[in-house]
Amino acid sequence: MAKIKDSVFEIFGQGVKLYFTNFGSFFKYMAFPVFGQIFGIFLTLFAAFLYAANLPKFIVQGGLFDNFSMIFLVLFIITLPGLLIFAKAFWDYLVAYGAVNSMVENLLKSGKVYDFPAHTELITRQTARFIGLWFLLGLFVILGSFPLFWVIAGILFVYFVLIFQVFTFEPDKSPLECFQKSTVIIKGNFARTLGLMILLGALTYWILPELINFLFETVNIIGFLAIPLDIWANQLPIDEINKMLLQTPTAYQITSLLIAKGVVSLSLGYIVICLTLPLRSICWALWYKNLNKAEMKLDKRILNRAESSEK
Repeated sequence: MAKIKDSVFEIFGQGVKLYFTNFGSFFKYMAFPVFGQIFGIFLTLFAAFLYAANLPKFIVQGGLFDNFSMIFLVLFIITLPGLLIFAKAFWDYLVAYGAVNSMVENLLKSGKVYDFPAHTELITRQTARFIGLWFLLGLFVILGSFPLFWVIAGILFVYFVLIFQVFTFEPDKSPLECFQKSTVIIKGNFARTLGLMILLGALTYWILPELINFLFETVNIIGFLAIPLDIWANQLPIDEINKMLLQTPTAYQITSLLIAKGVVSLSLGYIVICLTLPLRSICWALWYKNLNKAEMKLDKRILNRAESSEK
C-alpha cells in the first residue's frame, strides 16, 4: 500500500498523480454526471425555444392552445425529458462527492480504481443521511451568501471542507456530526488546510479550465461549437443591448456569435471543473486520513467486492 504523505504539497502531488494515472477510469465514471447535466440543460432550453418560436402559430390555430393552462402543460411535457436527464446526472454528480472517497483505499493499495458501483453503493444506501448532509450544506451556503457573513462563512468553509470524507469513512456520524467532526479535524491545521484548498482551487477552478479554453480557442473548436448556438443568440434583443452599451465609456458592442462563444466557453470551463471533482476528493480524502487518527469504518464487504472484481 502506498504511504500517505504528510505535507500539503506532497498530498497535492500524490492526489494529482493518482487522478491522472487513472484519468480514463475517472472520465468514464464522471461522463454522464457531467455531460448529462449539460445535455439536459441544452435539451430543455432547445425544446422551450422551439415551442416559444412556434407558439404564436399554435395559438392562432386554436384548439388545445386556447387554454392558458394547457399552454404551460404542453411546455412542461416537452421540457420534461431534458429536466429528468439533468436531475439524474446532477444527483449522480452529488453522489460522486462521497463515492470517490472510498475509492482512495483501492488507489492506495494498487494505484488503480475499479468497480465503481460498489463504491457508489456506499453512498446511495445512505440516501436519507446524504440528503441531510447536502441540506445542511445548502443552508450554510445560503446564509454565507449574505455580504455581512462572507468573512465568517469563508473561515467556516475551511473547517467544513472534510464533511464528505467524514460522511464516507464514519457512517455512524449524523449529518450535523459530520460538520462537527470536520471542524475538530481541521482545528490546529487551519493554515495547512487553507493552503491545500488554494492549490486545488487554483489548479481545478482556474489553471486547467483556462488552459483547455485556450487550446480549444486556438484550434477554433469553440467557434465551431458556437455555430448552432449563434441561431439561438440571434433571437436575443442584441440591438437594444448595444444601444445601452453605447452610453458607456467603452462603447463595447456585442454580437450573437460573441454570446454563443461565451456560452460554449463557460460550458467548457464548467465541464473541466466537474471532471476534476475526483482530483479534489482524492486530495481531501488523503488529507482526512493524514489528520484523522481514528480508524475509518468503511464497509469491508464493499471493499472486498471491489477488490475481487479487479482479480
